[in-house]
Amino acid sequence: NNDSYGLDCALVAANAGAEAIILCDTNGGTLPWIIEEKTRLVLEALPSHVQVGIHAHNDAGLAVANSLAAVRGGATIVQGTINGVGERCGNADLCSILPALELKKDVLINQDISTNCQLDHLTDLSRFVDETLNLAHEDSRLYVGASAFAHKGGLHVSAVAKDSRAYEHIEPELVGNAQRVLVSELSGRANIWS
Repeated sequence: NNDSYGLDCALVAANAGAEAIILCDTNGGTLPWIIEEKTRLVLEALPSHVQVGIHAHNDAGLAVANSLAAVRGGATIVQGTINGVGERCGNADLCSILPALELKKDVLINQDISTNCQLDHLTDLSRFVDETLNLAHEDSRLYVGASAFAHKGGLHVSAVAKDSRAYEHIEPELVGNAQRVLVSELSGRANIWS
């Protein structure tokens, strides 16, 4: 909450030879537009050779949004964990950040970025981490959950059969996931024919 003190600390570190300054939202409650603004301000104040990064916690459910906002503000380093695993409410989930940076970079920022990752293995990696930690893999996980590209409402299934972009923002295979059509009390003819 003390912007001038925080900036002074960043400048002292940069002048002492730090190659990167990582901004931290340690209580996880800062809003994305504030993160973007403060990232831009810090970046403008630092020597050009110093990179700026972000480390966000998820206490307000904003760690992914804050990480992406920091990138929009000029951050070139993003810290996070697979599945957002971390203390309290978790950290920024790389399973959401990496696809956003790779697949939506044209609308996210005006610079070319590379995550240097194989997105088509992301779903398997997410499941592996949960299995290793003895956690149930959440079907509702963004991008990598079993429900991320699942459809069961008749109208939804009919629309997806005609143009999957109506209900899917990316092709599931890009992140190693798959489209699923379920049969339930909400189903229509398209569920059976597909």
